[in-house]
Amino acid sequence: MNARANTPEQGSSAEVTALVALVRLGNAEANDALWQRCCVVAQRVARRWAGSGADADDLSQEALLRAIESFDGLRDPAALHGWLQVIVSRSVARRVRIVRRKTELTAYGSDPESLPSREAPPDFQVDLRRLLDTLSSLPEEERRCFWLRRCEGMCIEEIARETALSPSTIHRRLNVAERRLAKRLREPAVTSAGA
Repeated sequence: MNARANTPEQGSSAEVTALVALVRLGNAEANDALWQRCCVVAQRVARRWAGSGADADDLSQEALLRAIESFDGLRDPAALHGWLQVIVSRSVARRVRIVRRKTELTAYGSDPESLPSREAPPDFQVDLRRLLDTLSSLPEEERRCFWLRRCEGMCIEEIARETALSPSTIHRRLNVAERRLAKRLREPAVTSAGA
């Protein structure tokens, strides 16, 4: 049983289903009412990811555009808000991938000498760089679940809300990520100085 109550913006599933049916029939007032509700949901989810401000606005607008483009693919009108949350979450993941391609995992670059603590022993710097490189080599979906669980300390239910994934999918991705990390970190380190 789902204990979550609908907010006034969301309305009951019967109301949403009726609005979607009217929108599909071309009713302009229903269209405005439905997309107003969607804007509120998209903003709420985007703010969870990006905080307030321009980033959240950009994410919600991008997600709404994708929702409008794929609206005909919505099979169950009662699931509109969950469907929209998934679209916003995927827009966030897409944005993260784009940003990650443009910048390094850390703000300090890939040179172990420029890591935050120059006081750290050199072997620690090398181990840290190897861990970060290994972590960045994981597929995005696995890395994200691993990071949220092991680095951010989120519980499975929180990760499920943030990612719109089922708990079983999160468990599976965590197990795969941990096995891959363990295997890669057990492999001998490749040194850049040729022997």
